[in-house]
Amino acid sequence: MKARLAALVATAAVMLTSVAAAGPDAAKQRVVITSKLEPHETFVLVPSTAGALKRDSGTVSVDPGNSREVKRDGQKVGIFPRAVYKFTGKLGSFTVHERTEWVEVSNVNTRYGYPPGVAIGTWKVVRGTGQYAKLTGGGGSGHAGLGRPWLAQHEGFLTPP
Repeated sequence: MKARLAALVATAAVMLTSVAAAGPDAAKQRVVITSKLEPHETFVLVPSTAGALKRDSGTVSVDPGNSREVKRDGQKVGIFPRAVYKFTGKLGSFTVHERTEWVEVSNVNTRYGYPPGVAIGTWKVVRGTGQYAKLTGGGGSGHAGLGRPWLAQHEGFLTPP
């Protein structure tokens, strides 16, 4: 009888531990958002893990905000501390604030008046509608700006309500 009770208690403890471990992190969903920002301004959001968020696509608009320039080890770095992206898809819309740091990859200007560059950044969701209502989370980003095209990929973890 004691052995059965001990086994039952052990099983219950394992189950409770599993449920506790599945807490807030279990709702996080890894996503990849791929964008073509010039010339088409489109995006595709693809969940990489199972969860409430579904694949979506639509348009994206970007307000890069103000920037400042610094020199690091002799290299010019353009810092955009608060770019605002608005993704509008078939399943709702969401807004992201992003901080990026751009470096030039050539001193030859594109026909659009600025040199090609690459950037990395961090981003965070600040509001949403539809499937993105009350969404939280963020992650990292990579960019390649060649005048036209300008490509971006945002990857990270989002938590639906």
